Amino acid sequence: MRLDPFITDLLYDHDCVILPEFGGMVANYRSARLNVISHVIQPPSKSIGFNPSLKYNDGLLTNYVSAALGMSYKDAAALVAQTIAEYQQMLAAEGRFSIDRIGVFYKDRFGQVQFIPEEQENFLMSSYGLKPIQLKLVGGMTNLDSSKIIPMNGANTRPWKVAAAILLPALLAGSWVLGSRVGKHDEMSFASMNPFGEPRKESVYAPVESSWDLSMTFSMPNYDYLLHNAESMPIDFVNGVVDSEGIELKARAHSQEAITPVEEKAEPGAVVQVAKISEPKAKKTVSNSTSAYTLIGGAFQVKENGQRLIDQLRAQGYDAQFAGMRDNLHLVAYGHFSRREDAEAVKTKVQASGAKAWIRTNQ
Repeated sequence: MRLDPFITDLLYDHDCVILPEFGGMVANYRSARLNVISHVIQPPSKSIGFNPSLKYNDGLLTNYVSAALGMSYKDAAALVAQTIAEYQQMLAAEGRFSIDRIGVFYKDRFGQVQFIPEEQENFLMSSYGLKPIQLKLVGGMTNLDSSKIIPMNGANTRPWKVAAAILLPALLAGSWVLGSRVGKHDEMSFASMNPFGEPRKESVYAPVESSWDLSMTFSMPNYDYLLHNAESMPIDFVNGVVDSEGIELKARAHSQEAITPVEEKAEPGAVVQVAKISEPKAKKTVSNSTSAYTLIGGAFQVKENGQRLIDQLRAQGYDAQFAGMRDNLHLVAYGHFSRREDAEAVKTKVQASGAKAWIRTNQ
């Protein structure tokens, strides 16, 4: 499963997104800056950093995944934990891994996890739409020719002293005249010294203070394509799923040990009862119109792929059928149940075989 779409969406509205048992992505405000080499002005943005000490699960990422994919918090937490475990395996095996639009994680020579952020992404909402500005030279300025500069000798400084002695009293007198003509607004200008100009009139119009707000609305994106690929080969949710764009699960062989619980130790002479997970009976399933719970096993954009899964599940003994639409996807159900206990029993059997399923409440 890919977490980069969820992390990027959260970084636009939050300054800290924690990846449970791995670390936290921390965003800090960074003002506009000038690159003195390339002469490019970058707009204000958020500087993304990584703190490996922030490992406690605050529920922000898991809740967002649960709401976006329409599944329970428990199933979303399992998907997030599985993806982070894959990140840690790549870090241990290859020494590095990357998250799209976030940055690259790698281990230094001391074994510490380091992070290089992606500089092209701007998560600051107030800078939305702003682009870098490339500065250019004005008028084709060139370096001055030092050979044309005439040095000043000490003998030529005497005329400047004479000019300064003449101009200094004139400047002092002009300053006194200007200071005496300061208006009621504490303003001083040479225009007020014009004897032919009209007297200054105050404006009878008061400035109008106005403000405007730009309302920005964002719709919840559809992330169902991360779980199922419509163009992929038929998916077996019982033997396992292998999908590069969705969930990656290891297949488990059908064996009696996979569904038979371990017997508990008992005292000599005591009777031990071993609980067995029985297959769902036909009388427990009800029609979709009256059922309270539905056990969903897959979602497909192409209806033929969903029908292929239904035929496969029916051959294994399930009362599989279509269970409506969600975001232009055809839902395939293992069956419909009037009690949640019956749905939980079938879900336990499905998960024991290595497949994934979740319960939808129809009431």
